[in-house]
Amino acid sequence: MRSLTFRQPRLVALILLVLISAGLSSFLSLGRQEDPTITNLFATVTTQFPGADPARVETLVTAEIEEELRTIPEVDIITSVSRSGVSVVSIELLQTLDAATIEQVWSEARDAVEAARRTFPVGVQAPDFNAEGISAYSAVIAVTADHDTVPLTIAHAHADALGDRLRAIPATRAVDLFGVPEDEVLVTIDAQAAASLGLTAQDISRLIIGADGKVQAGRLQSTDVDLTINISGAIEALDRLGEVVVRQNPAGATVTLADIAVITRGMREPAAELAIANGRPAILVGVLAQDGVQIDRWMSFVRDELGAGADQVPVGLSETLMFDQSTYTADRLAEVGTNMAIGVTLVVAVLFITLGARAAAIVALVLPVVSLATLASMNFIGLPIHQMSVTGLIVALGLLVDAAIVMVDEVRQRLAKGMARIDAVGDATGRLAAPLLASTVTTALSFTPMILLPGPAGDFVGSIAIAVVLMLFWSLFVALTVTPALAGWVLICGVACGCQLPRLGRAFLGLIGLAVRNPIRSIALSLTLPILGFAAFPTLTAQFFPGVERDQFYIEMDMPPGTAIVETASIAREVDSILSAQAGIDRVYWSIGQSGPAFYYDITGGRASEPAYALAMEITDTAADAASMVTVLQAQLETTYPDARIIVRDLVQGPPVAAPIEVRLVGPDLEVLRVLGGDARAILADLPLVTQVRAGVVSGAPQLRYQIDENAVRLLGLNLTDVAAQLEAGLVGVTGGSLVEGTDQLPVRVRLNDGLRGDLEGISDLPILVPNAGSLSGSGVLPIVPFSELATPVLEPAESVITRRNGERINTVQAFIVPGVLPEEALQMALSALDARGFEMPIGYRVELGGDSDARSDTVGNLLASVGLIVTLTIATIVLTFNSFRLTVIALVVCVLSAGLSMLSLALMQYPFGINAIIGVIGSIGVSINAAIIILTGLKANPDAAAGATKAIADVVTGSSRHITSTTITTFGGFLPLILAGGGFWPPFAVAIAGGVMFSAVISFFFTPAAFTLLYRKKREPLILAKSDAVPMPDVSPRIAAEGPQHHPSPWRGDSMLHYLSIGRLQMRNRALAH
Repeated sequence: MRSLTFRQPRLVALILLVLISAGLSSFLSLGRQEDPTITNLFATVTTQFPGADPARVETLVTAEIEEELRTIPEVDIITSVSRSGVSVVSIELLQTLDAATIEQVWSEARDAVEAARRTFPVGVQAPDFNAEGISAYSAVIAVTADHDTVPLTIAHAHADALGDRLRAIPATRAVDLFGVPEDEVLVTIDAQAAASLGLTAQDISRLIIGADGKVQAGRLQSTDVDLTINISGAIEALDRLGEVVVRQNPAGATVTLADIAVITRGMREPAAELAIANGRPAILVGVLAQDGVQIDRWMSFVRDELGAGADQVPVGLSETLMFDQSTYTADRLAEVGTNMAIGVTLVVAVLFITLGARAAAIVALVLPVVSLATLASMNFIGLPIHQMSVTGLIVALGLLVDAAIVMVDEVRQRLAKGMARIDAVGDATGRLAAPLLASTVTTALSFTPMILLPGPAGDFVGSIAIAVVLMLFWSLFVALTVTPALAGWVLICGVACGCQLPRLGRAFLGLIGLAVRNPIRSIALSLTLPILGFAAFPTLTAQFFPGVERDQFYIEMDMPPGTAIVETASIAREVDSILSAQAGIDRVYWSIGQSGPAFYYDITGGRASEPAYALAMEITDTAADAASMVTVLQAQLETTYPDARIIVRDLVQGPPVAAPIEVRLVGPDLEVLRVLGGDARAILADLPLVTQVRAGVVSGAPQLRYQIDENAVRLLGLNLTDVAAQLEAGLVGVTGGSLVEGTDQLPVRVRLNDGLRGDLEGISDLPILVPNAGSLSGSGVLPIVPFSELATPVLEPAESVITRRNGERINTVQAFIVPGVLPEEALQMALSALDARGFEMPIGYRVELGGDSDARSDTVGNLLASVGLIVTLTIATIVLTFNSFRLTVIALVVCVLSAGLSMLSLALMQYPFGINAIIGVIGSIGVSINAAIIILTGLKANPDAAAGATKAIADVVTGSSRHITSTTITTFGGFLPLILAGGGFWPPFAVAIAGGVMFSAVISFFFTPAAFTLLYRKKREPLILAKSDAVPMPDVSPRIAAEGPQHHPSPWRGDSMLHYLSIGRLQMRNRALAH
């Protein structure tokens, strides 16, 4: 079986044919996208409660929803924001849940929200549960009005039709519209005229509903007929609405709605959301492709659809493709593809130098075969091609040739010794099967924590490990089947291969021999570098995920509480003008009132129903333009708009984090939290590394409260609820009935005229109708009382927002830092500043850290949670391979030392210790142990070396040096493109592995054999021979005298040592028998 493939060339051809064809077909069908798909663990519940202040929203809506959601054990964190008239509850699930469980939990969460809804008071609208989890869209299209005379409703109608066409494109997951105006029919009534008729806005709305003939009227059914019965009078035009009778006297005289109201059709004001694109009012269309789709091919369908419908765009409107993810995907994959090509070139070049042309050609053949086999496996498990999976292929590039190099070199050595080709192949395969399997398993296990890492961080980096593990096992399969057969056929017997350096080889042999003869000194010297690495660990700055070089950034703008959306839009247009004047800005689009369609997955959303909030997405000409503008614009906009909290942010790789620095102040009293938040905000704002600070709870806008004279209200036959309902209906409006236009149904809203609604004196003069107002007005009595007779206005401060986390009130202070500064460094400076300024929390209040630091701690904890299992499996693998606990101890010590070498590499290059670096250190442990396994296996297999012979140990190590050196250099060469690529993500990751592997050569050559020598050195006991012993000592003195002392055999060399030891063992056995 060991030489089966050598004896069956057709089998080798079949293996190659299957792997290559499967890989090529998979490459054509594999999905292509820029970044991995992040599993959605987040949902939001948005509930409107018109007219309610934040305290009422918190008590009557938010707390009820939170209480129901806390009964679901899979829910990890519940955060909420209660604002005037709206509650937003955010749900985060446990990171360890699988996809099927997540869907089940969302179903349970919807049921919980529905259960909470039954406890809501009158006036609370139905909650909107959103678990789509769309972090970034694949394309964003803006439908803009070319000039101000084009109504936005026309743009909305066209955008809606465009969305329907885009939904028909195959593999489209979602199409969402942003900045959509709410079309409605507005009935603006004359307050005095309606009051004189004894009608409130609620009364008029009920009359409209009653006059609408769009109702069922039964059926005509018989044995041979089945007809639907309809009635006339359906409201299908504004004229029909004006004909609705609101009063009629006994003589038949009528008053219609048109007599007391102005009826218009248009956008609801104030708008709930707005959008701007390239300086013009717009409707934004966000299009999202399904997971695993070939984004470049899918995007071509989108562009074709836009091109096909260009003639259908109405005059005065424009369609603009604001964002196209496929261009970034193509650039990113081209970049990593170039890195892979460079890596392949370096690896092959090293192989030609170290192994020679024939051996290098064999190993070089392994690269495409294993790569294609890996692509086939990726297609089978549904892992698309993106920057992380391709990076996994680059990472494995230098590793997958290790097995092939070792196998080719073993076959070459046996051929050089004169063995027959079939015997050389069989013997090499049998000799290396176990160690190659062990090294592959240990390397794969070192990357397994990345695969087992749950949550968004695991989704992001897990693809690297999956690709590496797949490639490693395919390389093992090829190394045990195809590679030895090719080596047996191609290599030339007795011909030296590769670069030959006899002097260097002899010097290396002497150096290894010296290390083996002085094992304690060798071990001490080899420990120097790892100890330096561990000592340098405290100097490494912690980090979560680094930034990304991209021609994009975004701006978040929060206006003072109480700012109307029209004012927010006005400031947004001014900022947009500033951006347009900047050289290098290509496109800008805004979402006002809510989070908009993001172009990158790490942009945190979830903002809704916030008139004072605006989000801008900027695309620049180059990545350098984006990097240079962030700091400049931050300073400029802060100075220009001091009342607004404007944050200019660059993009960061990894899971989304709301802010680099986040200090959560937790406690029961909102006023205390506000004061503490203000103090913390002032301290952090003084730090030089901080650009902007915002607190979640700040002083709110003034609230107008009317002090009602309850006695006067009761005397009129009313109660407080009646008065509030009349105010709500008149000022905000009440919806009833609808107008049908084609397939659209427009709501009809009734409210008072603008003169009363926007003026304090007008509200005070608002007529309040008494009970039986209709009867009183018919008898000639004016059935109204001015509101000023029943209430006194009081202007008082109010809460702007109430934030909670897991049922506790919190005030979150977020700090944003200068680009290029590590968040951990800024956090430590912030904590020191808080301590220095004497910032202390009262009893019953506490401080929690969030942001980058909290996310990093959670991810590191999840990453290390599986380390115990991985270590156990690694120990079991090594023990089963060596069948020796002593050798296992040596291998495990090498693992620990390799971690120190990786840290030394990071310290020398001054890279931060982020998640990418941590993953690199863990990966380095599994890679660095491979050389030790090869050496220890060779030492164990050599009888003289296993007996402790130093020369044999040195010979085994030297014999393994060629393929160990080759694999070390090829591994480094495979990572070199990632190191040279620049950026914040790949260099620390690559340096941690490549540097650890390069430095581990010192451990492999000077620590491993020295430790083996110490553990396997035999004890030398003196040979004491008694006269009664059964084995006589031969008399060798005449021969010694004749030959001279120079020929005296040393008892510690070769066969003479074994001879004397044998005599000693026989002497001891005879003595035992005598007793």
